[in-house]
Amino acid sequence: MLSELPYAAFANYSPRGASDLSQRSRAICGSIKAGKASTIESALPHLRSPAAAALIPFLNPGVMLVPVPRSAPLADGALWPAKVIADILAAGGFGGAVLPCIERSSAVRKSSSSPAKERPSVAEHYESLAVPPRLIRPAQITLVDDVLTQGRTVFACAMRLAEAFPDAQIRCFAMVRTQGFVENIEQIIEPCTGVVHFYENSGKTFREP
Repeated sequence: MLSELPYAAFANYSPRGASDLSQRSRAICGSIKAGKASTIESALPHLRSPAAAALIPFLNPGVMLVPVPRSAPLADGALWPAKVIADILAAGGFGGAVLPCIERSSAVRKSSSSPAKERPSVAEHYESLAVPPRLIRPAQITLVDDVLTQGRTVFACAMRLAEAFPDAQIRCFAMVRTQGFVENIEQIIEPCTGVVHFYENSGKTFREP
């Protein structure tokens, strides 16, 4: 049973802070969630800087980028922000290829619009996800998401990928991580790495840091 998932993030986002920087972070986060290519592309020079060196194991030409699905099955022509991010990262040399291999078989509640106690559990996400059989057997996989909060969605995705590709090394990268316990963030661009822990007894995840 998977118990932890290494993650990396590019920027910070404050959901409630009143400072100018916190308000700006919400605007940037909204732009990324809307799949605005110019905002996402503006991160590439920063990802190439020495300050982002810790992200190299997550984003490099040897990894397969797997976009995290939306909360409901994708309709034809619908926006898929994680796929937009993954495509831009791969085009910039931060991934070997994009493999959109995780599908939603049924919808779950949107975490962003649900109270904390009503957000879907890891088990709910897991049951709603599927990885169809693939001939490609990637050795290194980086899940790509727009926003990382508690990490339940990405962890459920990692569990499905671990079943489909048991020999693969699986990590996660998010453009933005939520700083819900900080009143006002001190900087927006802050490449970082950490771990999402999963506690099977409670079914909850904990992101550190």
